[in-house]
Amino acid sequence: MSPLPGSKRPLLYDAAQVDAHLSGEPVPALPTEPDPSDLLTDAEAGAIAGVTASTIRADATTGLIAPGRELYGRRWWTRAEADARAGRQTQYKGRTPGATDKTPRSRRPSPKADQIAAEVERAEAGHRGPIDADALAAQYGVSRRTVDRAIARAKDGPSQ
Repeated sequence: MSPLPGSKRPLLYDAAQVDAHLSGEPVPALPTEPDPSDLLTDAEAGAIAGVTASTIRADATTGLIAPGRELYGRRWWTRAEADARAGRQTQYKGRTPGATDKTPRSRRPSPKADQIAAEVERAEAGHRGPIDADALAAQYGVSRRTVDRAIARAKDGPSQ
């Protein structure tokens, strides 16, 4: 096996060549066709599969392709696994590469955030005691940051 042009992988040798050299026999020529057992990095596997390296890693994490194997401090996939991935659609509904819509996606506020905002409004109207963000976070089972956002939204008014 030899590295792909421009790759950062370590130089690997064909086992048949090494065995022939060690036994004093003539060294056979390298294979001319890619072997399905060739080991590829995430970027190389992605190039063959027609996806990004991060998609290869994500698919391996979610079990959509084999997890690869750890060698030389890196994760490697076989050429056969990359070829099998090439014919399949991506499983996520994210933006397509090269998308020009850069506007943030709208998010619906959490119903718990609405309840926290109602507590803030009750406190401002004098119908309850002062607001303690940590207590509200524990009461509603949300993070402190969610409580802070709900309080800010309640103080800014209903337009947000």
